[in-house]
Amino acid sequence: MYRMEASERDPLPCVGRPVEEAEPATDTARRVAAAYSLMPAGGPCAVPLLKGISNEFRLVDGIELAATLAKTLVSTGLATPEQWRHADGDPFRFLERALKDRIAADGGSELEKEFFLRLGLTSTLDPYGNDAEHVGDASEMFLVLEPDSAGYVVMGPALRLLGAIHPRLPATFYDLFTGSLNRWVRVYDYRDALERVEMLREWYEADPEGETVELPAVEAAVPACLRRGRQPLKERFLRRLVSRVRNKRARSLIECVVELSRVSRQGKRPDVGERAEAQLADSNPPVPALVAVFNRHDAIEGCFDEECQGMLECPPEPNIIIPFRPNDQKSVREALRLLGVVCAVLRQAARLIALMMELAE
Repeated sequence: MYRMEASERDPLPCVGRPVEEAEPATDTARRVAAAYSLMPAGGPCAVPLLKGISNEFRLVDGIELAATLAKTLVSTGLATPEQWRHADGDPFRFLERALKDRIAADGGSELEKEFFLRLGLTSTLDPYGNDAEHVGDASEMFLVLEPDSAGYVVMGPALRLLGAIHPRLPATFYDLFTGSLNRWVRVYDYRDALERVEMLREWYEADPEGETVELPAVEAAVPACLRRGRQPLKERFLRRLVSRVRNKRARSLIECVVELSRVSRQGKRPDVGERAEAQLADSNPPVPALVAVFNRHDAIEGCFDEECQGMLECPPEPNIIIPFRPNDQKSVREALRLLGVVCAVLRQAARLIALMMELAE
């Protein structure tokens, strides 16, 4: 720090002293006023304390909407104040943690073994951001479930095992398994592959050189037990039949698919509303959450491998969309109840997939 020497003349002039009355600093600079004559005396400088003042600030869109939902979760008992404190008052971290805890309680670790899904929370479904006037609208939010990639199951060996017990049992098992899952998420199976073959056939019929193109033999890949058009068994008869099945693996398959069917009917896919439908008007169909084939690398799997190349040309619709009002306790409760049903369906399906894959090894 600069220090005044004792030999300097009049080191601290009075404030407001006229410049012309000041003595020059040296004989060689008589026409220049001394610096100490131009600067009033001041007190010592103190650095302000920043203790207790936040050193991080963020401007985030939708934070009020997230805080509204966080308040509803705590007030209804669906989340705890401790979770809010652990999130340091950040509503986004709080919601992320609350949803993760919810999924874990509903068996998330088990279903993640066979399905590769991502749960999202959003206030708009418009993939192109054209609905900007509704972003942050506190009247509606959406829980969405989207696959990062498709799961995989080989069903042929399980169907052959069940066919040895009853000729209509394979068709019954197949319909219950795919029907229960398709109620909530998309399953790509031989019916999707047949549609693709028919579409390719129409394309090539208009092409003069299309006659030389060989189409995938999907029909030949479908087991005879499903091609004969046999009607599935009633579930009531199926429950009586399972008690007479001696093969433990076959009994486990039947019991699991009956339970899967029961769980999948505990809820109904909600109506997303006109605004959400308008936002999804230009989206591709949902990406499959599961690919069901009869044998490894069969024609059905080949069709999926080709078709999946264009599934992301436009943003796809989510597999599941659950709308709710973040400031409405009843609406939030129902949304989380439906999410629990979805988790229960996927968890039961994962158990069944594990049994079928054991037979396919």
